[in-house]
Amino acid sequence: MDEHDALIERLAREARPVRRLPAPSLRTAGWMAAALPCGFLASLLLPRGSFAWSGPGAPWAALGLAASLALAALAIRTAFALSIAGERPAHGRWLAAAAAVWLLAALAGVTGSPDPVGHLGDGVYCYTFMLVAGLPMSAVVVAALRRTRALHPAASLAMAGLGIGALAQLLLVFCHPVAGELFDLGMHVAAAATLVALTVLGGRRWVRL
Repeated sequence: MDEHDALIERLAREARPVRRLPAPSLRTAGWMAAALPCGFLASLLLPRGSFAWSGPGAPWAALGLAASLALAALAIRTAFALSIAGERPAHGRWLAAAAAVWLLAALAGVTGSPDPVGHLGDGVYCYTFMLVAGLPMSAVVVAALRRTRALHPAASLAMAGLGIGALAQLLLVFCHPVAGELFDLGMHVAAAATLVALTVLGGRRWVRL
C-alpha cells in the first residue's frame, strides 16, 4: 500500500495541466484558414481556365459557391464536434439544406448550358482538380483531428471528407464555366465521394483511439 501511495504522489508531481482545446467553431475557422491556401496552391499544378460572372447563369454559380462554403463549414465543425466525447452535433438539417441548395443551384446552371447533358468523359479535369486540391486539405484535417482522436473515427472523418469536397468544389468554381453539364456535375459529385472515402480510409489509423 505504501508503494501505491508513493506512485500516486510521484504521478501527481509529474502531472501537467491539460490544455483545453478551442471550441469546434474556432477550430473550424482555424482549419479552413490553414487548409484553403494548401488546396489553392496544389491546384496551381493544373492548368486553370477563366471564369466569367457576366453570363446568365452567374447568379446560380454564386449561390452554389455560397452553399459550398456553408456546407464545408458545417461539415468540418460537425467533424470536430464528433471527436469530443458526449458531444451531439445538431447540424443535420442545416447540412442537408446546404447540400440541397448546392445541388439545386448546380442543376439550375445546367439548364442554362447550350449542351445540358454533355458527353461521356466530360468532367475529367474537374475530377482531377478536386482531388489535387482536396488531398492536401485532407492531410491537414487528419492532423487536426489527431489532437483529440475520436470514439467513432469513421463518422468524424466522413464529415471532414464532405467538408473537403465542398471546399474543393468552391475552389473549382473560380476556373470553371458558369454553365455546366450533367456529366460534368456527376464528376463533381464523384470527386467529393472519392475525397470522403480517401479521408476515411487514410485517416482512420491516425484518428481512432
